[in-house]
Amino acid sequence: SFFVHPGEALHGDLGMMTPEDVLIAISNSGETEELLKIIPVIKRRKITLIAMTGNLNSTLAKQADVCLDISVKKEACPLKLAPMSSTTATLVMGDALAAVLMKMKNFKPDDFALFHPGGSLGRKLLTKVKDLMVSKNLPIVHPDTEFNDLINVMTSGKLGLCVVIENEKLVGIITDGDLRRALKTNDKPRFDFKAKEIM
Repeated sequence: SFFVHPGEALHGDLGMMTPEDVLIAISNSGETEELLKIIPVIKRRKITLIAMTGNLNSTLAKQADVCLDISVKKEACPLKLAPMSSTTATLVMGDALAAVLMKMKNFKPDDFALFHPGGSLGRKLLTKVKDLMVSKNLPIVHPDTEFNDLINVMTSGKLGLCVVIENEKLVGIITDGDLRRALKTNDKPRFDFKAKEIM
């Protein structure tokens, strides 16, 4: 979907639309002049016109193939000038249309990620374990690695953990939390600990 300003549409931007498109025209009064001017072209090109308006007797409503009522009893503006309630009604109707279309088109999170790769939403949907994992300069210790050496390796690794390797196989991990718990729950002097007792 894309936005077309009616003023720009009158000066060439209508070329972006094809007969396969659907135009959702939004006007609270339904009598917005620049919007009404493009309706004859829309009709001539056989583009489906959906109106979102607060006036079901307006020119826009009567010309539309489908008319969605977004009328409100009164605006929230204390001056009774700014369209506050009606703009909110428009947003609600737009979100409702989007939700229905998502169900009809069986829109999945993978589809969402394809069109929305940026920001927090994109990261949540697109980031995989392989994008985060570290494979170089790993903080590696062995089961018999002593406590002080373990601390030094963990600190230099800057990951908050060590991986314990024996015979080229991963046999465990030790996190900084494991270290704290081992020291807190055991009276054994810390220098006597080995990696295999903590992992």
